[in-house]
Amino acid sequence: MTRGLYISGTGMMLQRRQMEITTNNISNADTTGYKKDFLVSHSFDSVLVRRVSDVNGVRAASNAVGPLHLGTQVDQKYTDYTQGIMEVTERTTDLALIGDVFFAVQTAEGERYTKNGAFYVDEAGYLIDGSGNYLLGENGEIYVGGLNFAVSEQGAVWVDNQLVDNLRIVSFDDNLALRKQGGSLYYSLEAPTEANQFMIRQGVLEASNIDIGREMVDMLTLYRAYEMNQRMVTVIDESVGKAVNEIGRLR
Repeated sequence: MTRGLYISGTGMMLQRRQMEITTNNISNADTTGYKKDFLVSHSFDSVLVRRVSDVNGVRAASNAVGPLHLGTQVDQKYTDYTQGIMEVTERTTDLALIGDVFFAVQTAEGERYTKNGAFYVDEAGYLIDGSGNYLLGENGEIYVGGLNFAVSEQGAVWVDNQLVDNLRIVSFDDNLALRKQGGSLYYSLEAPTEANQFMIRQGVLEASNIDIGREMVDMLTLYRAYEMNQRMVTVIDESVGKAVNEIGRLR
Protein backbone atom coordinates (compact mmCIF):
# COMPACT_ATOMS: atom_id res chain seq x y z
CA MET A 1 0.00 0.00 0.00
CA THR A 2 2.80 2.41 0.88
CA ARG A 3 4.29 1.74 -2.56
CA GLY A 4 1.00 2.93 -4.04
CA LEU A 5 1.32 6.14 -2.01
CA TYR A 6 4.78 6.72 -3.48
CA ILE A 7 3.53 6.10 -7.01
CA SER A 8 0.57 8.47 -6.65
CA GLY A 9 2.60 11.05 -4.75
CA THR A 10 5.43 11.22 -7.27
CA GLY A 11 2.85 11.30 -10.05
CA MET A 12 1.18 14.34 -8.46
CA MET A 13 4.53 16.11 -8.09
CA LEU A 14 5.40 15.43 -11.72
CA GLN A 15 2.01 16.62 -12.97
CA ARG A 16 2.28 19.78 -10.87
CA ARG A 17 5.68 20.53 -12.43
CA GLN A 18 4.33 19.83 -15.90
CA MET A 19 1.36 22.10 -15.20
CA GLU A 20 3.75 24.93 -14.30
CA ILE A 21 5.62 24.44 -17.57
CA THR A 22 2.41 24.30 -19.62
CA THR A 23 1.01 27.41 -17.91
CA ASN A 24 4.24 29.29 -18.63
CA ASN A 25 4.07 28.21 -22.28
CA ILE A 26 0.51 29.50 -22.60
CA SER A 27 1.35 32.81 -20.91
CA ASN A 28 4.20 33.33 -23.41
CA ALA A 29 2.26 32.37 -26.52
CA ASP A 30 2.36 36.00 -27.70
CA THR A 31 6.02 36.57 -26.75
CA THR A 32 8.14 37.17 -29.84
CA GLY A 33 10.62 34.37 -30.44
CA TYR A 34 9.57 32.35 -27.37
CA LYS A 35 10.42 28.65 -27.50
CA LYS A 36 8.28 25.96 -25.89
CA ASP A 37 9.52 24.08 -22.80
CA PHE A 38 8.63 20.49 -21.93
CA LEU A 39 9.64 17.87 -19.38
CA VAL A 40 11.04 14.40 -19.94
CA SER A 41 10.33 11.85 -17.19
CA HIS A 42 10.87 8.15 -16.51
CA SER A 43 9.98 5.49 -13.96
CA PHE A 44 11.54 6.04 -10.56
CA ASP A 45 13.56 2.89 -9.84
CA SER A 46 14.60 1.27 -6.59
CA VAL A 47 17.59 3.56 -5.92
CA LEU A 48 15.61 5.70 -3.49
CA VAL A 49 14.65 2.65 -1.42
CA ARG A 50 18.26 1.48 -1.17
CA ARG A 51 19.73 4.82 -0.07
CA VAL A 52 21.53 4.60 3.29
CA SER A 53 24.42 6.42 4.93
CA ASP A 54 27.31 4.30 3.59
CA VAL A 55 30.27 5.82 1.76
CA ASN A 56 28.63 5.49 -1.64
CA GLY A 57 25.15 6.45 -0.46
CA VAL A 58 23.64 3.27 -1.91
CA ARG A 59 23.24 -0.14 -0.30
CA ALA A 60 24.06 -3.24 -2.29
CA ALA A 61 21.34 -4.12 -4.76
CA SER A 62 21.04 -7.58 -3.20
CA ASN A 63 19.39 -5.98 -0.18
CA ALA A 64 16.45 -4.75 -2.24
CA VAL A 65 13.39 -6.96 -2.22
CA GLY A 66 11.86 -7.38 -5.65
CA PRO A 67 11.70 -4.90 -8.56
CA LEU A 68 10.50 -1.80 -6.72
CA HIS A 69 9.10 1.04 -8.79
CA LEU A 70 7.96 4.14 -6.97
CA GLY A 71 6.33 6.20 -9.67
CA THR A 72 7.99 8.79 -11.93
CA GLN A 73 10.67 11.43 -11.75
CA VAL A 74 11.75 14.28 -13.99
CA ASP A 75 14.90 13.76 -16.04
CA GLN A 76 15.25 17.28 -17.40
CA LYS A 77 13.43 20.29 -18.78
CA TYR A 78 14.04 20.73 -22.48
CA THR A 79 13.34 23.55 -24.92
CA ASP A 80 11.86 23.03 -28.39
CA TYR A 81 13.73 25.34 -30.81
CA THR A 82 11.39 24.71 -33.74
CA GLN A 83 10.93 27.80 -35.93
CA GLY A 84 7.87 29.93 -35.17
CA ILE A 85 5.56 31.56 -37.71
CA MET A 86 6.88 34.70 -39.44
CA GLU A 87 4.75 37.82 -38.96
CA VAL A 88 5.23 40.84 -41.23
CA THR A 89 5.35 44.17 -39.34
CA GLU A 90 7.12 46.43 -41.90
CA ARG A 91 9.06 48.11 -39.05
CA THR A 92 12.72 48.55 -39.95
CA THR A 93 13.81 47.69 -36.40
CA ASP A 94 12.07 44.30 -36.46
CA LEU A 95 14.33 41.43 -37.51
CA ALA A 96 13.55 37.73 -37.86
CA LEU A 97 16.12 34.95 -37.93
CA ILE A 98 15.60 31.92 -40.16
CA GLY A 99 17.77 29.05 -39.00
CA ASP A 100 19.00 27.52 -35.77
CA VAL A 101 20.86 30.69 -34.78
CA PHE A 102 20.62 33.58 -32.29
CA PHE A 103 21.17 37.32 -32.02
CA ALA A 104 23.90 38.38 -29.58
CA VAL A 105 23.14 41.22 -27.15
CA GLN A 106 25.20 42.93 -24.48
CA THR A 107 23.67 42.92 -20.99
CA ALA A 108 24.85 43.96 -17.54
CA GLU A 109 25.64 40.28 -16.85
CA GLY A 110 27.63 39.87 -20.08
CA GLU A 111 26.83 38.61 -23.56
CA ARG A 112 23.48 36.88 -23.96
CA TYR A 113 21.54 35.39 -26.86
CA THR A 114 17.99 35.80 -28.09
CA LYS A 115 15.50 34.86 -30.79
CA ASN A 116 13.43 37.97 -30.11
CA GLY A 117 14.11 40.35 -33.00
CA ALA A 118 11.95 43.25 -31.77
CA PHE A 119 14.57 46.00 -31.50
CA TYR A 120 14.45 49.75 -31.07
CA VAL A 121 16.68 52.76 -31.66
CA ASP A 122 17.63 54.50 -28.39
CA GLU A 123 18.18 58.24 -27.92
CA ALA A 124 21.86 57.85 -28.77
CA GLY A 125 21.06 56.08 -32.05
CA TYR A 126 22.02 52.52 -31.06
CA LEU A 127 19.95 49.39 -31.64
CA ILE A 128 18.64 47.93 -28.37
CA ASP A 129 16.13 45.30 -27.28
CA GLY A 130 13.06 45.92 -25.13
CA SER A 131 15.15 45.75 -21.94
CA GLY A 132 17.75 48.25 -23.13
CA ASN A 133 20.41 45.67 -24.01
CA TYR A 134 22.56 46.54 -27.02
CA LEU A 135 22.32 44.46 -30.18
CA LEU A 136 25.84 43.38 -31.08
CA GLY A 137 27.66 43.39 -34.37
CA GLU A 138 31.09 42.10 -35.24
CA ASN A 139 32.56 45.39 -34.00
CA GLY A 140 30.40 45.82 -30.91
CA GLU A 141 27.29 47.94 -30.37
CA ILE A 142 25.54 48.96 -33.60
CA TYR A 143 24.98 52.66 -34.30
CA VAL A 144 22.35 53.45 -36.92
CA GLY A 145 21.39 56.98 -35.90
CA GLY A 146 17.71 56.60 -36.70
CA LEU A 147 15.14 54.44 -38.44
CA ASN A 148 16.55 54.91 -41.91
CA PHE A 149 18.76 51.83 -42.15
CA ALA A 150 18.71 48.46 -43.89
CA VAL A 151 19.76 44.96 -42.91
CA SER A 152 20.65 42.43 -45.58
CA GLU A 153 19.70 38.76 -45.48
CA GLN A 154 23.22 37.94 -44.27
CA GLY A 155 23.21 40.57 -41.51
CA ALA A 156 25.01 43.51 -43.10
CA VAL A 157 23.76 46.81 -41.63
CA TRP A 158 23.65 49.74 -44.07
CA VAL A 159 23.03 53.41 -43.29
CA ASP A 160 22.90 55.91 -46.20
CA ASN A 161 24.40 53.30 -48.52
CA GLN A 162 27.38 52.83 -46.19
CA LEU A 163 28.19 49.56 -44.44
CA VAL A 164 28.09 50.17 -40.69
CA ASP A 165 28.65 46.65 -39.34
CA ASN A 166 27.57 43.03 -39.65
CA LEU A 167 25.23 41.57 -37.06
CA ARG A 168 26.87 39.04 -34.76
CA ILE A 169 24.76 35.92 -35.37
CA VAL A 170 25.82 32.86 -33.38
CA SER A 171 25.00 29.17 -33.19
CA PHE A 172 25.81 26.33 -30.80
CA ASP A 173 27.05 22.82 -31.37
CA ASP A 174 24.35 21.65 -28.95
CA ASN A 175 21.42 23.84 -27.90
CA LEU A 176 21.19 21.78 -24.69
CA ALA A 177 23.99 24.03 -23.44
CA LEU A 178 21.57 26.98 -23.48
CA ARG A 179 19.64 28.07 -20.40
CA LYS A 180 16.74 30.51 -20.27
CA GLN A 181 17.51 33.61 -18.22
CA GLY A 182 14.22 35.44 -18.64
CA GLY A 183 13.23 38.37 -20.83
CA SER A 184 13.67 36.19 -23.97
CA LEU A 185 17.39 35.86 -23.18
CA TYR A 186 19.59 32.77 -23.05
CA TYR A 187 23.02 32.21 -21.57
CA SER A 188 25.28 29.36 -22.59
CA LEU A 189 27.43 26.80 -20.78
CA GLU A 190 29.72 26.72 -23.82
CA ALA A 191 31.17 29.29 -26.18
CA PRO A 192 29.12 30.00 -29.32
CA THR A 193 30.43 29.88 -32.88
CA GLU A 194 29.86 32.38 -35.65
CA ALA A 195 26.90 31.18 -37.69
CA ASN A 196 27.04 30.99 -41.48
CA GLN A 197 23.82 29.20 -42.42
CA PHE A 198 20.96 31.60 -41.73
CA MET A 199 18.85 34.33 -43.27
CA ILE A 200 17.57 37.59 -41.79
CA ARG A 201 14.31 39.22 -42.78
CA GLN A 202 13.85 42.89 -41.95
CA GLY A 203 10.37 44.15 -41.09
CA VAL A 204 9.38 40.69 -39.87
CA LEU A 205 9.14 39.05 -36.44
CA GLU A 206 9.25 35.38 -35.51
CA ALA A 207 6.25 34.46 -33.34
CA SER A 208 6.45 31.88 -30.55
CA ASN A 209 6.23 28.20 -31.48
CA ILE A 210 3.38 27.62 -29.01
CA ASP A 211 0.25 25.81 -30.22
CA ILE A 212 -2.39 27.15 -27.84
CA GLY A 213 -4.90 24.41 -28.70
CA ARG A 214 -2.37 21.68 -27.96
CA GLU A 215 -1.28 23.34 -24.71
CA MET A 216 -4.89 23.59 -23.51
CA VAL A 217 -5.48 19.90 -24.24
CA ASP A 218 -2.27 19.04 -22.34
CA MET A 219 -3.41 21.16 -19.40
CA LEU A 220 -6.76 19.34 -19.17
CA THR A 221 -5.00 15.97 -19.43
CA LEU A 222 -2.62 16.92 -16.61
CA TYR A 223 -5.51 18.10 -14.47
CA ARG A 224 -7.35 14.78 -14.89
CA ALA A 225 -4.19 12.78 -14.15
CA TYR A 226 -3.51 14.84 -11.02
CA GLU A 227 -7.11 14.39 -9.90
CA MET A 228 -6.88 10.61 -10.42
CA ASN A 229 -3.67 10.35 -8.38
CA GLN A 230 -5.22 12.47 -5.66
CA ARG A 231 -8.15 10.07 -5.46
CA MET A 232 -5.77 7.12 -5.28
CA VAL A 233 -3.98 8.69 -2.31
CA THR A 234 -7.34 9.08 -0.55
CA VAL A 235 -8.34 5.46 -1.29
CA ILE A 236 -5.01 4.08 -0.06
CA ASP A 237 -5.12 6.24 3.06
CA GLU A 238 -8.60 4.95 3.88
CA SER A 239 -7.46 1.36 3.28
CA VAL A 240 -4.48 1.78 5.60
CA GLY A 241 -6.78 3.28 8.20
CA LYS A 242 -9.06 0.25 8.04
CA ALA A 243 -6.11 -2.13 8.26
CA VAL A 244 -4.86 -0.40 11.41
CA ASN A 245 -8.17 0.22 13.14
CA GLU A 246 -10.24 -2.86 12.13
CA ILE A 247 -8.29 -5.74 10.63
CA GLY A 248 -5.37 -5.41 13.02
CA ARG A 249 -7.53 -5.02 16.12
CA LEU A 250 -7.14 -7.82 18.71
CA ARG A 251 -10.40 -9.34 19.92
